Amino acid sequence: MLSYQTRRPGRSQLAQSTIEFALAAPIFFFIFFSIINGGLLLFSRNAIQHAADVGASQIAAQGNNGAADQIAIQQMNQAGLKNAVLTKVTGITIQKEDRVGTSTGQSLTPDTTGCGGPCEMQYTTSGTYLSGGIHSWPPSSRVVSQTVGLGGNPDFAVMTVYYTFSTIGGFTTFKLTATVVFRLEPQSL
Repeated sequence: MLSYQTRRPGRSQLAQSTIEFALAAPIFFFIFFSIINGGLLLFSRNAIQHAADVGASQIAAQGNNGAADQIAIQQMNQAGLKNAVLTKVTGITIQKEDRVGTSTGQSLTPDTTGCGGPCEMQYTTSGTYLSGGIHSWPPSSRVVSQTVGLGGNPDFAVMTVYYTFSTIGGFTTFKLTATVVFRLEPQSL
C-alpha cells in the first residue's frame, strides 16, 4: 500500500506543470483571440458591405434627385454603417463611370467629362461633402436620356466606403474598402 506522501505530487511535478502551462498558454490565447478577431472582422466587413449596398440602391432609385447622396448616407447609417464592431468609417466616394467597349465586351471607366479628373463626390464620416481640390459630380447631371428598357445610354456609378478595422487590444489596424458598382435609374422614360 502506498503511503500518503508518495501519492502527492512533489515539487518537481508542480514546477513541471507550471512550466508546461507557461509554454502552452500564450499559444492557446493567441489562437483564441485570433479566432475572435477574425470573426469580428468578417462580421464588420459584411455590415459595411450591406450598408454600401443599401446606399447604392438608394442612389440608384433616386436617380437625378439632388439630395440622393445625402438620403443614401442617412439610409446607410440606419443600416449599420457606423455601428460595425471595431470599425471606423473614414470616407465615402461616389464616382460616375462611363460604359466603354463593343457589343462583345464592355467595361466601366471613370468619367472625366467637364471636371478635369474623375467626376466624384467624397464625404467624411459625418456625411458632409469634402471640398478642396475634389472634383464635384453634379447630381443634376447624373441621368441622361434613356429609351424604354435597357437601351440608350444609362449612367453608372461606383460607391466606395473606406474604413479601418482595429483588432481587440489594438495590436494592428487594417485599412479596408467596400465597393459597389450600380446603374443609375432614370426618373422618367
